[in-house]
Amino acid sequence: MKQISQSKKIWRRFCRNKLAVLGLIMLILFVLLSVLAPLLTDYDPNRSNLRNRNLPPSGEHLLGTDDMGRDILARTLYGGRISLSVGLVSVGISLSIGVILGATAGFFGGMVDTVIMRIADVFYSFPFMILAITISSIFGPSIYNTMIILGVLSWPSSARLLRAEFLKLKSTDFSLAATALGANPTRVMFRHILPNAISPLLVSATLGVASAILSEAGLSFLGLGVPPPAPSWGNMLNRARPLHILASMPWMWLPPGIAIFIIVLSINFVGDGLRDAFDPRQVMD
Repeated sequence: MKQISQSKKIWRRFCRNKLAVLGLIMLILFVLLSVLAPLLTDYDPNRSNLRNRNLPPSGEHLLGTDDMGRDILARTLYGGRISLSVGLVSVGISLSIGVILGATAGFFGGMVDTVIMRIADVFYSFPFMILAITISSIFGPSIYNTMIILGVLSWPSSARLLRAEFLKLKSTDFSLAATALGANPTRVMFRHILPNAISPLLVSATLGVASAILSEAGLSFLGLGVPPPAPSWGNMLNRARPLHILASMPWMWLPPGIAIFIIVLSINFVGDGLRDAFDPRQVMD
């Protein structure tokens, strides 16, 4: 009987989850729309034209214009670049810190584990958004500050997850055999144990991207994230806060709001699909 590789088994399990497949398709679509933004619109997302202020959707401006006369479609497409970039980069920072500290805590244990986990507890003791708002207020709104702040504040969850996996795997036969053969701790940690602990971390990272996009939108909505005139979905919503815009100009807030809703929902669907696909208890039909 022909053996099926582990990667193919994981992919088949993932494809069995129709919502996860739909989420992946929508995620790819949004990435393509953001990357191909210059080909999809001729308008500069930052160029103001006060003669075209607050125009409703039309043949010239498919999604209308904002209070500065800027094309909403162009700002939504280009805003996807920034919002998705913030999500990916901040999760990359979070994983870099979390993998190093979580692996170290789980592998060495003892006082090292205690110190790292108590530092994580300090981070957990503060409400995430309150701390992010405070730090953003101190350093000022900037796309780079937003990436760093969200990444640095998010590492405890990935560190704890990886620590638990390391505590479970460091006493397995392959880990003990590598140590007995003289492999140094760094090699055992990152060459032998980490590849076997990466599955739950991948699922966590996927869901972390959605959380980071929502956090960036929240900070930008408060004027503490990506500063104008650079478009992001969060600061587009910030521009639409006045009551008269909310009541009579829905084209200014619906596109970024729907974009955030769809992309976050899609990422969560993909995360759920990955969780089921990597679950060893799942049995192929």
